[in-house]
Amino acid sequence: MRNYDVSIRISGANGDGIDSIGFMIGKSLARNGLYIFGYRGYQSVIRGGSVWYQIRASTEKLYTHGEYIDILISFDLDGIKNSLGFVKGGGIVIYDSKTNGADELAASSKMDINFVKLPLLDSAVKSGGDIYRNTVAFGILSKIVGIKEDFVIKSISDRFKKKPGLVTPNVTAAKIGYELDLGIDTTKFYFGEEGEPKRSYMLSGNEAIAIGAAAAGCKFYAAYPMTPASSILDWFASHENHGILYKQPEDEITAINMTIGAASAGVRAMCGTSGGGFSLMVEGLGLAGILEVPIVVVEAQRSGPSTGLPTKTEQGDLLFVMNASQGEFPRVIIAPRSVEECFYETGAAFNIAEKYQCPVIILSDLFLSEHIESVNIEPERVRIERGKIATEKAGGDFKRYLITEDGVSPRALPGTKGLEFVAPSDDHDEYGNLITDVFVGTPEAVELRRKMHSKRMKKLETMVKNGDIKMPEVVGEGADAYLVTFGSSTYACIEAVGLLKDKGINVGIISFSYLHPMDSEKVEALLSGKRLIDVESNYTAQFARLIRMNTGINIKERILRYDGEAFTGEYLCAEVMKILKG
Repeated sequence: MRNYDVSIRISGANGDGIDSIGFMIGKSLARNGLYIFGYRGYQSVIRGGSVWYQIRASTEKLYTHGEYIDILISFDLDGIKNSLGFVKGGGIVIYDSKTNGADELAASSKMDINFVKLPLLDSAVKSGGDIYRNTVAFGILSKIVGIKEDFVIKSISDRFKKKPGLVTPNVTAAKIGYELDLGIDTTKFYFGEEGEPKRSYMLSGNEAIAIGAAAAGCKFYAAYPMTPASSILDWFASHENHGILYKQPEDEITAINMTIGAASAGVRAMCGTSGGGFSLMVEGLGLAGILEVPIVVVEAQRSGPSTGLPTKTEQGDLLFVMNASQGEFPRVIIAPRSVEECFYETGAAFNIAEKYQCPVIILSDLFLSEHIESVNIEPERVRIERGKIATEKAGGDFKRYLITEDGVSPRALPGTKGLEFVAPSDDHDEYGNLITDVFVGTPEAVELRRKMHSKRMKKLETMVKNGDIKMPEVVGEGADAYLVTFGSSTYACIEAVGLLKDKGINVGIISFSYLHPMDSEKVEALLSGKRLIDVESNYTAQFARLIRMNTGINIKERILRYDGEAFTGEYLCAEVMKILKG
């Protein structure tokens, strides 16, 4: 198979089946041995509005959906107008012959683009109705890129296996699209002979989080739907055979309190939301902290504040989740950098939560949570470590909050004989008895509060010492400058570094997935003496501020994006060059 890298965008209105085409095209190309990366732009309306789905396919590993488009197929005029500026020279724009104004737009364009008018709607009607227009488009795109007809039929059969009555008309529509003549040469978009699939799965970040939780032994998940975290709940709801109880309560407050209750009952438990919902969970997070209950919380960021841009991406909640709830208590913040890490780090999050009996926050974002890519995950690699669990004790003299050298007390599972204890939201002694109210202010209570608080906070030092908090990954030893980033922004950095290398510019990457706690001394040593450029999706450079808080190093050169759009390699490459030339 020759080197291949093609981006396809399907555009239309919400309700036009845009996602269905994108998914089927991506799955078919993945089955033909290509790497896939898919991302969508959409509005928070049920029908209408201009939306798009972009699928990029390559013979090489992909890290973003790409800034530009090779092939655009649009169902309406807005779709053409909104995406036309991203179409590469020599690219194709396919539109419906019944789209008013499209002919005039094509005729007036001065761009080096092939405009192709096809009877999408009329072909759909021949198949059984206008709802099959998207499948006609699937057939057209499949023919252009070289997906064989039997793969097209199989993709449709897989997509509609739960609705067998829709298979025949969709197959008919795809075949009609497959046979339509574009009237131009499209061979440069044809990927060639089929190769062996390079990846086993095509997953979104949210799906990988849900699968990772299942592999790690999660038995309870609670969430009130909120974009972009909602599809985690969808996964649990559609996989009931895994023996995992899922609940959609009336609000996010209930969701985290249910999760605390489930974890207190001895099962691995997780809840999920976005920034607005996490705002409601804050008091519950503090409750988990003082009860020393191991829970996992997924916070999938979107643009804020308030409702903000509910269908756009951002990394603006880092300092919020780090400081959420009053007072101090240990928490861990993990920001996966890829779909594969969404799977593996979710498993790690459960282990850390139980080993250190504290909340662990998985910090995702819309870009990471919702994009799809071809990945290889191995569930058998997930190991379950439940930490210090006490066994039966005669006499009932059980110190649930025993002060220990490492800060971790033995945890009792409910129903274990002789291990009954009180779990209060007030500060308490080793047995769980309150040290507030009557005893507050006495020398004994003051000293006990100091010891108990120190015990809890000691866990942060212990987990760093034990190696459970991963150091950042360094790519490019001896580079002239390093992009310092975290979470999903790492992907665009990887792509940008490759583009910069082609231009003879030597730039490396220092990327973090474990954000808090931080091994300050080691991170300071790692960053010192290097030219650093901060890359993150927010206005106030929150991660750079976090690094400065921990190490004293102030990263002054910064690339910050906060318009709701995800970084791409091309965008980032251009911004880095501006800095280096400045």
